[in-house]
Amino acid sequence: MTHITAIVMALIIVWGSSPLSAVAYDTVTVTDGGVVSGTITYTGTPPPPEHFEVIKNADVCGVEHDRYAVEVNNGALIHAVVIIEGVTAGKPLSSNVVDIVSKDCVFLPFMNVVARTGKGRKGSPWMTVLNEDTVIHNPHPFEFKPKGRRTLWNVGLPEKGSSTKQRLIVKKSDTVRLECDQHNFMLSWTKVVSNPYWAMTGNDGSYAIDQVPPGTYKLVVWHPLLGEQIQEITVPENDSLTVHFMFSGTG
Repeated sequence: MTHITAIVMALIIVWGSSPLSAVAYDTVTVTDGGVVSGTITYTGTPPPPEHFEVIKNADVCGVEHDRYAVEVNNGALIHAVVIIEGVTAGKPLSSNVVDIVSKDCVFLPFMNVVARTGKGRKGSPWMTVLNEDTVIHNPHPFEFKPKGRRTLWNVGLPEKGSSTKQRLIVKKSDTVRLECDQHNFMLSWTKVVSNPYWAMTGNDGSYAIDQVPPGTYKLVVWHPLLGEQIQEITVPENDSLTVHFMFSGTG
């Protein structure tokens, strides 16, 4: 077992700037793969949730709303996405569809990961959005870039039970920000990946990614409100590698 004690403490603010993989991914049998695991922690005071006064459909949405904040549990960062970039062949791809539900004027889940299955339009992943509220929602996803954003599509869901399924055709970024044009406090984030080697931290801030082919890659940890950190790693054959990351802030 290899243990990397270099904890990345410098916060690198990157809003979806990881380059999209231009290499096709192949599914192969991994017989000598390793496991990459560790914890993502947060030190200091996390930023507070963004507060909104609701001015439309208050009977359904409530009169005020606190949008998702950075979630920290005893120093563990919850809902951070960890991705191994550069793997071009390995275990089967994860789902290429991300399912979003608008319920009580909240997009659920707030954090998502979805896999592309190839290059171009046909390899782009899908997003479905289901409206479970009795008011109109207007899901509007953007390709989110450091110097702007690009609309992917914009569809109205006028009533309870209405839904849409559209491709997420991103070109220069792997980050998608979903907003509602009817309710400015509704928000969800999706990370588009090119291989199945990713994980999302739970309540204890831990992650584990298995069946990783031996090799040298970039290990990326991303959070939509905190940014991105990157560590180069070398995964050994039939062994494990431990890598920790730390974010910090003063709120």
